[in-house]
This record gives sequence, structure tokens and C-alpha cells, in this order.
Amino acid sequence: MGEPDYDGRPGVGILARLSAGLDGRREPVAIVLGLLAAVIGIAGWRSDSHTRVALALGLLLVARGIALGRPLLRSHLAACSVLLITARLLSLEKHETVAWVAVIAAGAVITLPRRAPGAAAAEDRRHVWALVDHSAGDTLAPFALRTDKTYAFTPDRSAAVAYRVRFGTAIASGDPVGDPSQREAAVETFLDLAAENGWRAAVLGCSDRMVDVWRGHGMSALPIGRDVVVDVAKFSLCGRQFRNLRQAVQRTHNSGVTTEIVPERSLTPEQRHELTRVMRETGKGEQSRGFAMILDHVLDGTHPGTFIAFARDRSGRAVAFQRYATADGGRELSLDVPWRVPGAPNGVDERLIVDVVRWGAEGHAATVSLAFAAFPDLFAATERGVVQQTAYRAVRLLDRFIKLESLYRFVRKFHSFGQHRYIALRPLQVLWVAFAALTLEFGSASKRQQ
Repeated sequence: MGEPDYDGRPGVGILARLSAGLDGRREPVAIVLGLLAAVIGIAGWRSDSHTRVALALGLLLVARGIALGRPLLRSHLAACSVLLITARLLSLEKHETVAWVAVIAAGAVITLPRRAPGAAAAEDRRHVWALVDHSAGDTLAPFALRTDKTYAFTPDRSAAVAYRVRFGTAIASGDPVGDPSQREAAVETFLDLAAENGWRAAVLGCSDRMVDVWRGHGMSALPIGRDVVVDVAKFSLCGRQFRNLRQAVQRTHNSGVTTEIVPERSLTPEQRHELTRVMRETGKGEQSRGFAMILDHVLDGTHPGTFIAFARDRSGRAVAFQRYATADGGRELSLDVPWRVPGAPNGVDERLIVDVVRWGAEGHAATVSLAFAAFPDLFAATERGVVQQTAYRAVRLLDRFIKLESLYRFVRKFHSFGQHRYIALRPLQVLWVAFAALTLEFGSASKRQQ
């Protein structure tokens, strides 16, 4: 039998052998095809033969696909054949322009990347939860469990990279989770998988400790933010720098706000109903968007190790809640998405975070992460040059999806900025990666079919 195609069916043996034969020879083959395309194109241009020009463009697309390591698949060959036959029939009917388009499309189709894989199976997610539960020092580790992600495991399955594929681009989510000694091997597994499938590869949210690994594979890294991690043992509201935070928390005490922290899976039906109402009244419901630092399936108990901190006003009505995901055996908490109804007492978000930190100090956790602040140095600058001002205006365009500047001004109250986070990619692929990353992070994600 031939090599399996991306849909699990046996491939065509000759295609599998041809693909294998290209390995290590892709560059010279691409150069030969490129030169052949140039000869055909020049001849066609001189003889005013649009058909030859179209064929040259199609061959250039084939050469490009081979150079990028794209696989040869039965389904792509079939689509290419259909397009070429269609082009011939259209040419016979004197529909030359459409025929030329079909010829060019045939060249594009034959070396398309494999289609995006589906979300990981429940068994794989259970295994990744075990890896997350043993991962330390990584505030984004719990978000590997988002149910629309899939995984690249090391051969011994001791570490994994969570990723999604969009527009032929595989975007890794943060650092690998699992055995620290196998994280570099997990990156190599992910990059090998991307190459085998013809996907561009990038990572969104890698940390200081992994950025050199990605750079070692020919990628450039751009800092996009910093973690905000509260050290539970050292946290205090004392001092002038915490004055605004202290006042916000005190206002909630004065207004009669009370809080409670419970495991998400232990919520009673009544509590779930109350908190669902809070989500609904915020006007945004459950956050289906997100990739690197937002979980899905709020309040339904899908994700293990999650906690809910919720606040009630003086009358006992639930007015806000926050969900926290855990790693490292529960010693590390990471804030997911907060919800707060309009008209809730001012300072209730700060109060919930402070109470979670105090709850952690009772032996429940060592750190509380508020995710990460995007471009904090850009927002903190009091004077900006031309480049910084241009970047500042560009970043503010994202405020339509998430209030980046207001988020920065909120988390800076805690004075807990930590390590940098980066996006790593190959420079020539920056536009494709940026488009894929933005649609993954800020677009509406499709729900996993259970």
C-alpha cells in the first residue's frame, strides 16, 4: 500500500515515491522548473502566445511549491488533472481567458499544503492535561488545553507543542508543555511536521527561555508583550505604588461586595445559572475568540484544574466572575477571561484578583498570572519617535477586538511585569503569519464537535 494521504486513505504509490525522491533535491528541481518556466514564458511573450505564458506561470507555482517542501498528494493531482482537461476544453470552445486561468490554477493546486488537521481527540487532550499539570514557570501552559488545538508530540509523548493551522500556516501556541528536557525536541517535532505537510511555521507567545531555540531554526523573534505574574508570597497592598489598587479594593468592601472561590467543576446548577447570566449581561457571552491565552467551554466543566472566583453585591446578586486555569500541580494560576455586568461596583475586578492572590497565600498557589500585557514599553513611553508613534497607532487598531491599552493600564497596577513573550517566524513569511495569527487570536473560532 502507498503512503497514507492527509485524509487517512492510502496514497498513490508512485506519488509517495516521487515525494520521497524529492527530499534533498527540491532546490535543484525547483531551479530547473523555474528556468523551464522562464524559457516557455519568454517564448510565449515573443510569439504573443498567452497559453505559453499561462503555462509558464503555472510551472513557476509548481517550482515554488516544491521549493517550499509541499507534498504531492493524490487529491491535488486529481484536481490538477481536472483543471488541465477543463482548460483544454475551454480552449477548444475559444474561451481562452478562462482556459489560461485554469492552467495557472492547475499549477497552484498540485503543490498546495495539506489541509489543516482537526482538533485533537479527547484522549490526547487528557494526556496534554497531565503534561500541563507537570509544567512549571509557564503562564500560558494551561491554554494548550483549548479544545480547537491539536498537538505535535515528541516520540515518547513526554512533551508537546499545541498548534493550529490557518491559511497553510501552522501557529504554535506558546512554549511546549511537559518535560523541560524534551521541549527542544518538541519544537523540532513540530517543525518537521510542518515541513512534511507543506505548512509555514511560526510560534505566538514563546518565552525568553525558548526564543533562542526557535532562532536556532532560522526564525526571527519579535517581542509582543510581557507576562504579568504576581508572586503570592511577596504580594502586599502596602506602599505608595499600590495606592490606586488599594483604593479600588477598599471601595468594593465599602459597597458590600463579597467574593467566593470554587473549583469550576463543583459549581452548583444555581451558581452556573447565575454566572451564565453574568456572561450574557456583559454583552459578549462566552469568548469563542482567542488562541494563545484564552480557554473555551466556560462553566461547563470541560477543563480540569480550573477555578471560578465570583463576586456578589450587597444584595447577594452575582455581578462579576473570573476563571483561573492551573499548571504545576495547581501551584500556578493563570487568569482566563473576566466577566463583569454593567453597573457592577467599581473595583470589583481588582478585588477578585487580590482575593485570589490571598487565597493562594493560604497554600493554594504560589503565583497568579494575569496573562501578559501586550507592548507595555510602547504604552509606557511618554515620548515617542516617528517609528514608535506609527507602531502605537497600529497597535491601537487592535482595540476593536481587545482593549490593549486599557488592559495595560489595568495590569500595571500590580507592578508584576515579568519575562517577555515573542512571536517567532521566518522573515519572508511575515505577511502570511501575521494574517494567520491575527485571525486565530481575534477571529471567532469554530466550536469543536463533541
